[in-house]
Amino acid sequence: MAKILLRSARDPFDVIEAGDPRAWGIGFYGTNVGNLLFADSTHRLLSVPGTEIVANQFVHERRAFTADEVAAVNDEYDHFVVPLANALRPEFTRPLTRLTAFIEQLSIPTTIVGIGAQLSLDELDTAPGDELAALHRRFMNSVLERSPKVGVRGEITAEYLRRLGYGDDHVEIIGCPSIYLNGPGLTVRDERATPIDDEDPIAVSMSPLTSPWFETYVDAFADRHPQMTYVGQTHHDFAMLQWGRHSQPEMGIDRDHRLYFEDRTRMFLDAGSWMRFLATQRFAFGTRIHGNVAAVLAGTPAMVIAHDSRVLELCDYHGLPYTMLDSITPETTVDELFQAADFTSFHNRLAEGWKRLTAFLDEAGLANVAQPGQSSAAYDAELAALEPAAPVATLRGSGDDALRRIEDRIHALKIASEHADTAAKRRERELEKKLTASVKGQAKRIAALESTTRKQQARIERQTGRLDRQRGLIDELRADLARHEERAGLRGFVRRVRRRLRRSES
Repeated sequence: MAKILLRSARDPFDVIEAGDPRAWGIGFYGTNVGNLLFADSTHRLLSVPGTEIVANQFVHERRAFTADEVAAVNDEYDHFVVPLANALRPEFTRPLTRLTAFIEQLSIPTTIVGIGAQLSLDELDTAPGDELAALHRRFMNSVLERSPKVGVRGEITAEYLRRLGYGDDHVEIIGCPSIYLNGPGLTVRDERATPIDDEDPIAVSMSPLTSPWFETYVDAFADRHPQMTYVGQTHHDFAMLQWGRHSQPEMGIDRDHRLYFEDRTRMFLDAGSWMRFLATQRFAFGTRIHGNVAAVLAGTPAMVIAHDSRVLELCDYHGLPYTMLDSITPETTVDELFQAADFTSFHNRLAEGWKRLTAFLDEAGLANVAQPGQSSAAYDAELAALEPAAPVATLRGSGDDALRRIEDRIHALKIASEHADTAAKRRERELEKKLTASVKGQAKRIAALESTTRKQQARIERQTGRLDRQRGLIDELRADLARHEERAGLRGFVRRVRRRLRRSES
């Protein structure tokens, strides 16, 4: 069985509710739930019989990995598949550096699916800075050593990479896989014959970069359309909804905004619940590309408000209806956006885009659902059996519903506190065990040192004794030598006297 390591925040079968601590902080979706759409789509594309897929939870861009850890990945997995969004941007430098360092150590094939450059519309013709360009070349080189091509989002990213030296032999434009979360047979409703009514349910998305301008228009739309809902996507939106706080000042929607205190703000923690809600809306619009893609996947017409290259190139490639941000005026109405949302081009491009994406996967050596005899039926059945996570709502509301929301938050905090206490006690026990083991180990080492010291001391004493005995023998030998010398001198004197006596007698 082939085993794929997939860059994905979480397994799509792992339903995580807002009360689960895993959803807090940066969360299991990175910083934007839009990440779930293209990761889940790639997961489904590759979920064929004989293939096991494991989500890496973004760990390979959050810390450095040792050589032994990378060796374990090389031994366990057959392929590393990396769905990406707007990763070629300055703000993603640190994660991309870590991811590149990890890829450079891999011996298994590595496939990049849908990477994009993020440039302002004024930067489309400018060259990247030296340091950023060096990192992007290093990333591209590391991947191309392990893959035939790099899959990019659109022509703007392809042109950016051409300026870095990577042409058609290195790059394949495949769009964003999120478009094909439900396969190529997607149809978006065309209800333009009936204009948008003031009471129709409408969903709006907004990103921090556009809020100073777009917020003004959202306020006007909210006045006219009381059923309009702001759908948040980031961890900041989650913190505002779940805990009543907001730590992103430049974001237009906060606790003081009418869309919050009128309980007209929601967030969704999985693709299923997100699309289920958007299927109930008459229309969706806004600056979040995946906020609009989620609506399209639900069959709901959407209009993208384009403001930078990442949004523009995806709209151009997939034929998604869009209008430029600077075309919105105080006189613009939601119905004007709705009437302009023509999905003819989108529908016409679906089949060709599907063929191009799956051909790219074929060339990378990845079994996928488009190949003859392959199917994601098991994946679809398992996902259909799950109940999607509940929407994350505001702390507002009315009556019993409002009280229940507060109770839910209190309960979540209680559970989290209990989990934290349990985890702290577990860590305390683990540390105690480690300390006890360390003390025992130190005691053993001390005992061993004492034993060694005693043995060495005994050896020294024995050697000292031998030296003393040797010194005694030397002293005795010197005394004997002296006596012998004395005797030898006396015998010589006697011989000399005798010789003289003999001479005198003669």
